[in-house]
Amino acid sequence: MKLDLIRKEHILLAAKQIDVIGIPRDFVWSQYYVVVNKKEYPFKYLVRTASKLVSYDELIDFKSNEYNRKHIKELGFELTYYEGGYNFFTKEELDFYESIYNEDYRKENENQKNYGEKLYPILRKLKYWLEQIKPEEYKIVYDGKWLGAHTKVSEYFWPRIYKGEDKDIFFNAEVAAYGRFIGFKLDGYYSTKRKLPDNKIKILEEFKANQANEWSWYKIPFNDIHLYNWERLIDECKAYLSKHASNYDYLKKLLYKEHKVARITWNINGWVKPSGRMGKSQNNSFEFKNGFGHEEWLFDGDKIIDGYKYGFLEPIRKYRHKYEGKILDISLYTRDSKSNKSFWVAYIENVEVLSTNISKKIIAYYKRVGWYDEMKEDLYNLNLDPKQLDIWTGKGPEQLFNVRFKTSQLNKIPNELIPMSENSGIHSNRYTLMDATSQIQESFDKFVKSGFSFENSGSEEADLDTKGKRKGCIDEIELEYKHNDIQKKFLKYLQLIHGRSNVKRECTAFGASRIDIVRKTTTGYIFYEIKTHNSLIRSIRNSVGQLLEYCLYPNTQEAEELILVSHLAPNDEIKNYVLHLKTFLKIPFKYIHFDIESEKVVSEI
Repeated sequence: MKLDLIRKEHILLAAKQIDVIGIPRDFVWSQYYVVVNKKEYPFKYLVRTASKLVSYDELIDFKSNEYNRKHIKELGFELTYYEGGYNFFTKEELDFYESIYNEDYRKENENQKNYGEKLYPILRKLKYWLEQIKPEEYKIVYDGKWLGAHTKVSEYFWPRIYKGEDKDIFFNAEVAAYGRFIGFKLDGYYSTKRKLPDNKIKILEEFKANQANEWSWYKIPFNDIHLYNWERLIDECKAYLSKHASNYDYLKKLLYKEHKVARITWNINGWVKPSGRMGKSQNNSFEFKNGFGHEEWLFDGDKIIDGYKYGFLEPIRKYRHKYEGKILDISLYTRDSKSNKSFWVAYIENVEVLSTNISKKIIAYYKRVGWYDEMKEDLYNLNLDPKQLDIWTGKGPEQLFNVRFKTSQLNKIPNELIPMSENSGIHSNRYTLMDATSQIQESFDKFVKSGFSFENSGSEEADLDTKGKRKGCIDEIELEYKHNDIQKKFLKYLQLIHGRSNVKRECTAFGASRIDIVRKTTTGYIFYEIKTHNSLIRSIRNSVGQLLEYCLYPNTQEAEELILVSHLAPNDEIKNYVLHLKTFLKIPFKYIHFDIESEKVVSEI
């Protein structure tokens, strides 16, 4: 029999049959499609089905060639062509899927026998979608299952692409019947046999929260599917993948970060600037010979680049090649040679170990904007030799910058040094990178996370066992340049709103004290105190006393409202503290978070 025997009515009837029975796996791929009543059907399977209507005894033997396609066109049907072998998602097939998802499936149920054939096209198109956008270094996990647990029709299909091992995070294309959309996103395993442990899910969730403006689904509602084609979908998903590729790589490192312990040089200026020879190591080391270590500027929040603080850790220098490109959580401690005691300094999360190329760019930037010269001036002011910094960095840029971390970590630094107990778990005082055991973490958390205790802290002894300072402490150094920057920009901000003549800086208070900014209102004055400590709690501690003194000393009330202004975003703990402080003290106190870059108030408490 010849293909010429197939008539228009055969094609129309074949299309109706396919609407009911679907398309077997082996016939889903087809570069040519026949358009019947505005719907597309694979050429070969449609004609094959039509041939059965001509003869029930045997199939018409034919090929998908130009001659045979011409015959179907002459019957009045349009043909479309898809290089990749799949037409685009159709609303009809997606609506069918949405109508049956979560339905209990039984093989013997006559009404369900064609579910697979009607869903295979969706599954194959999903795989094709990923194949078109997958970068070379990624692999595909093909989701070919349409039945889920307890033989229910799955509520979504989600093939994935990933690097390395398929055990943590991935990009996935998805057809979600439960939400009536197709989408693409970066995500991780929250369920299934590959579910991430709770600590890694927490890391993933925190990262998502911090990237709230960037982290989103790429979604197309079923009702909008007609607005898309393969070209648009592929282009937009490639753009999404390109945008989030760095997040994928960063998260891979973040999920497998190690917790280390590192010693840093002694400093009583909060590691904002060098503090001199006192307390430095007494062994034959660089800091002993030269009076400073290269961590002295580790927490200098005046020197920030794109939201990161760049710095140096001696224990990292010794093992840089081993850890280059990795992310670490690091518990920092220091040792005072004068008292021969050790102290916890801070717990810094997500410390990135820099490559030499990045270190080179950072030191070049420091030199270009004058920060490197400021560091040398800090040494000169302490009668230390600034040339030693040049000699040291002459060995390579990584000798001064080998780590970076987000500036948000600066606000987590405890206000005081924490004495290390004898059972802290630290068995060496050398500048080496050590693994942090649970014992070490517990030793640190015992002091940082505990509240007031009369029974379990303090001493009944009146005599101090050492001379000088009674405890390890740091001078509360403010970030001078950031203070001046805020004062200038916040002054202009207030003047623009309230009028230039109503806002002044450096007004005098009793005893020749100077108030950072004063605003005149119709009923009185508002005093603003600017603080730029790394720690917001420290800024609150220092500002409240100053503002009360400016306003009330010796026996008066000069202001109707007292406001602390800082560059730091308050977390929930700080917000609750400020509200509690205002209620407890019953004072008209407020906190303002002022963004230096945008020169605007971000939030108020």
